[in-house]
Amino acid sequence: MHGLLRRFGVRWCRVTTAFGGHKSTHLGEPTATHVDKLEAPICWSDYKVAGLRVDYPSWKGVAAILSVLTVVRIWAASRVGLAPDEAYYWLWSQTPALGYSDHPPMVAWWIWLSTRVLGDTAIGVRMPPILSALVTSLAVFGTARQLFSPYVIALRAVLWFNAMILIGVGVIFSTPDAPSTMFWALAVWALSAVWRSQRPWLWLLVGLFAGLGCVAKYTNFFLGPGILVWLFTDFRARRWLYSPWLWSGGLIAFVVFVPVLLWNAQHGWISFAKQFGRLAAHQISLRYLGEFLLSQVGLLNPIIAYFCALGAAVTLTRRTEAQPNPYLPLLATMAPLGAYMIVHAFHDRVQANWLAPIYPQLAILAAACAEDQLALPRRVWLARAVVPLGVAISVASLFYLAAPVQLPLPFRSPVDRLEGWQDLAADIERLRRQSGAGWIATANYDINAELAFYEHGRQPVREIFERERYSSSPLDVTLINQPALLVLSEGEKISERFDRCFALIDPISMVSRRGAGGLIDRYIVERVEGAPGDIFSAGCHAKIGHHQQ
Repeated sequence: MHGLLRRFGVRWCRVTTAFGGHKSTHLGEPTATHVDKLEAPICWSDYKVAGLRVDYPSWKGVAAILSVLTVVRIWAASRVGLAPDEAYYWLWSQTPALGYSDHPPMVAWWIWLSTRVLGDTAIGVRMPPILSALVTSLAVFGTARQLFSPYVIALRAVLWFNAMILIGVGVIFSTPDAPSTMFWALAVWALSAVWRSQRPWLWLLVGLFAGLGCVAKYTNFFLGPGILVWLFTDFRARRWLYSPWLWSGGLIAFVVFVPVLLWNAQHGWISFAKQFGRLAAHQISLRYLGEFLLSQVGLLNPIIAYFCALGAAVTLTRRTEAQPNPYLPLLATMAPLGAYMIVHAFHDRVQANWLAPIYPQLAILAAACAEDQLALPRRVWLARAVVPLGVAISVASLFYLAAPVQLPLPFRSPVDRLEGWQDLAADIERLRRQSGAGWIATANYDINAELAFYEHGRQPVREIFERERYSSSPLDVTLINQPALLVLSEGEKISERFDRCFALIDPISMVSRRGAGGLIDRYIVERVEGAPGDIFSAGCHAKIGHHQQ
C-alpha cells in the first residue's frame, strides 16, 4: 500500500505522540494526541522517485553556498555606488533619533552602529543588511524545522530564500526592508515554536520581534492581523485568544513601538501621514495589477513562485480539521499583507520590495510543497533548477552593478541611480572652493544626500525645499549669512523658482554626472547670497514670489 501511495506523491511519516505511541499520517503533517505538545515527526521518503535521484542538501553544502554568496555580496557592496535612498538614510544616522519623516528609525540605527566600526564608506553603510540576511536564513531554518521537521525541507528553504532574486540582489542595499524582513522572520520563527511546543511564554518573544519589526518599517503592522487570522482559522490555536500570554506579547510589541509613536506625536504625525496616505484610493484601475503580479513572479524566482502557488492551492483545498496543518500558520500570517498589496494594485503602483517581509515564509512554503510533490519527474527537475537559476541571476546582477557596462537597453538603466555621484561631488567641491561659498544648497533629497555623503563632512550640504525631511537635524542659522553654491538639475532650473529665494544669483557652471553608458544628468551650479532667515525651517517654497531679488 505504501509503495502504491508513493507513486501518487504521498509521503508517509512516523509521528511520535506525547504518550509515546506512533501514528501514520501523510503529507508530512504531524498528528498530536496531547493538546499541550506536538512532538517532531520522524519522516522518511525514498531517495529515488520515478527513476530520478532526488538531491538532498547537506548542512555543510548549504553553509558553503551561503559563505560564498556572502563574500560576493560584501565585494559587490564595497564597489557599487550608494543609491540616493541609502545616502539619505546615512544622513539620518548622523543625528540618531526615534523617528524620521519617511520611516521609523531602525535603518538609521543600524547604519550608525556599522559606520562607527567600518567608517563612512559604502561597506560601512551596507554591512548590516548583508549580515541580516544570514540571521534571516537562520530564522527560515528554524521555522521550517518547527513546522516541517525534516532537515531537508529546512535546508532547502534556506537555499531557496537566498535564491530569490529580490533577496540575492537587494540584500546589498541598506534600506528599511532589511530589518523589517529580519524581525518579521524572527517573529514567525517564535510563532512556529508556539505552534510546535505550545509553550505560552514564547508569545513574549513573538511580541518583542513584532515590535522591533514595526520600529523598522510600518509594513510590519500587518503581522498582527496575520496572527489573528491564524488564531481564528486554526481551531487548535483559538484557545490562545483566552491566554494572558498572547496579550502580554501584544503589550510588549506596543511598548517597544511607543517611542516611535511619541516621536510622531511631537512632529505632527509626519511619517504616519506620508506612509498611510497611500491607503486612500482615488480611482480603480487594472493598470498596475498585472505589473505587480509579474514583478513578484520575477523577483521571487519564477520556479519558487510556481511552488508557492501550488502550495497555497493545495493548502486552501485541504481539510484541516483532522490533524494540524503546518502550512496554515505560514499562509495565515502572510494573508493580510498580501491581500492589501493586491487591493493597492487596483489604484496605484505597488513597489517591488513592499512584499519583502513575507519572502522568508514564501521560501518555506515553496520548499515544503516541493518536498510533497517530488513524485512527479517534471517537478524534480524544477526543484533542482531553483538554486542554479536564482544564484546565477543574482550573482550576474551583482557583478553588473559592481562593474557596469553599456548595454543596449530599451529603457534607462537602473545603474544610472548609482553611478557618477562621487565624481559629481568632487566637481561641486572644486567649484565651491573657487567661488568661496561657505555651504552647498540643493533642492531635492537625492542630490542633497549624495553630495553630503561624498563631501565627507568637509562643508555643510543643505536641502532648501522639503525641510520637513530634516526635522531631526540641528539647524545652523549662521550659514544664511554666508554665500552658498546652489546645485539644481536642469529640470529644477527651468522654473527658476528656487532662484527667487536668494537676493543675488551668479551662474557659475554646468556639471555632468556620467556613468558607464555616458551622460546621466546635468546640473546647473550658481553662487547665491541673501537667503531668507527662516529658509532652514520654512524652506524655499514658502518664499516663492515673496522675496525681492
